[in-house]
Amino acid sequence: MDLSLQLVWAGSACAVVGVMALRLAWGLPRRSVAANMAGWLLMLLGSVLAATGHGAWGLAVSTLALMAAAALCLLYAAAISPRGSAHATNRRVHLLPEEGEPLGLGRRLATLALTVPLAMAVSLILAVAARGLAARAGWHEADANVLGFLLMPLLWAVIAVWLLMARARRRQGLILLIPALAGGAALLAAIAT
Repeated sequence: MDLSLQLVWAGSACAVVGVMALRLAWGLPRRSVAANMAGWLLMLLGSVLAATGHGAWGLAVSTLALMAAAALCLLYAAAISPRGSAHATNRRVHLLPEEGEPLGLGRRLATLALTVPLAMAVSLILAVAARGLAARAGWHEADANVLGFLLMPLLWAVIAVWLLMARARRRQGLILLIPALAGGAALLAAIAT
């Protein structure tokens, strides 16, 4: 076995031991800074060893081992813990209207239309515009494509959250309109030769 693979195995082992050390540290009757640090440092050492051995692939393997060990710790803790005696809360989150209140179905459908297809379209305009501007700025075509592919879901999520936080429809319209106009102008600038 070559050295790089040995480093990945050692890194994965350090990560698993780090998770176990951290679990033991959290189970102590008193907080122990040394035990906590030992767990975190072992996980860090595991990541560094695995990344040194095989780069991002080694880090991914080490992280997978770390997450599997953490999941097993959680599974074991859930299996041995006593059943809770607390009852579920009776609080309502106003997901559905109270008795006699209107459903507000039109308002709900409008919110859905704003946050899903319209926000997606605006994020697509912005992502394609960014891709075009990057290509025009001299980026390699593959890099510009990756920029567009990465930006679209990120922008969609940001715009959707922004829309859901806005209370007034007018504000939601502006949240969609301003980026759409800016993205459209940038797209036209990128296309113009």
